[in-house]
Amino acid sequence: MAWRGTFVTVPGLLTGFVGTIQQVYAFDAANTLTKITWRVTDAPSGGTVTLRVHDQADGLGSYEEVTIADGETFVTANVSMVTGAGLWQEVEAESGAAMNLSGEYEMITGDGITQNFTTLAAVKLDAKIAGTDPDRDSVLNAMISGVTGMMQDWMERDIVQGTVTSEKIDGDGSDSVFTKKFPLLEITTLTEDAAALVENTDFESVGPDLDEGRIVRISGTDAIAWSRGRRNIVTTYDHGYVTVPAALVTAATSLVVAKYFETVQSGKSWRGLSSKGVDPNASVSYDKDIWTRETIPAMKRFRRMGA
Repeated sequence: MAWRGTFVTVPGLLTGFVGTIQQVYAFDAANTLTKITWRVTDAPSGGTVTLRVHDQADGLGSYEEVTIADGETFVTANVSMVTGAGLWQEVEAESGAAMNLSGEYEMITGDGITQNFTTLAAVKLDAKIAGTDPDRDSVLNAMISGVTGMMQDWMERDIVQGTVTSEKIDGDGSDSVFTKKFPLLEITTLTEDAAALVENTDFESVGPDLDEGRIVRISGTDAIAWSRGRRNIVTTYDHGYVTVPAALVTAATSLVVAKYFETVQSGKSWRGLSSKGVDPNASVSYDKDIWTRETIPAMKRFRRMGA
């Protein structure tokens, strides 16, 4: 799965700036860095900005290097570097007037959310359940899947990673359009009125835009309006989180545990349990208020504004 992340922003004047190596991200498994993009709001004048991406904190391992040239505002490069435990950045600026550095990177990773918000092991640990019971554990796994689906339905979005092909969006004349699924990991293709657009030349999605599923139409360094039309913007993209946000893990685990004890109180055996779903309005409940008290507050910030 391809996904995107953001480099550490360096605000303000970069003249003569030689930065220390800063960690960008920590990984649980090996990944491959495939693309790096950097930009400044004010181009260097009389100098350059050199940027290095390292696979080790001490800078002694492998690295990829790009340069924002004198008079330019951004640089992008396709690369191929296998990373281990993390990613680090280093910035070196000559004399000049470059300001406000930001950027993104793209990775190919084996990590990522592909199924549920929590795990059987996490639920059993939280509920203090010892040992293995195939019937009970089967019900718990079904509850975990049910809770994940119910939470995503309430948020009106997917957290798990996936690919959307040829999504059609209405152009409304503003400089921004929004994808149905978010956060954005990679925009594979995008057309406007059947004309193919080029990322970082005709459109961009950077920093907070990625989290919101926002795509901005640009010309040079300026935002411009998308053409008006019905379903005239078409895009294929990858979306989702690389790791489940901690707030959702906690909320999902707590809700499954509550449903587990609800089932225990019902007096039904695991083998004879007719329904393995979850229902926050069930008549028999170990903690009937947990959905309102804990689950909804945890989900609110992941729900798109206005949903």
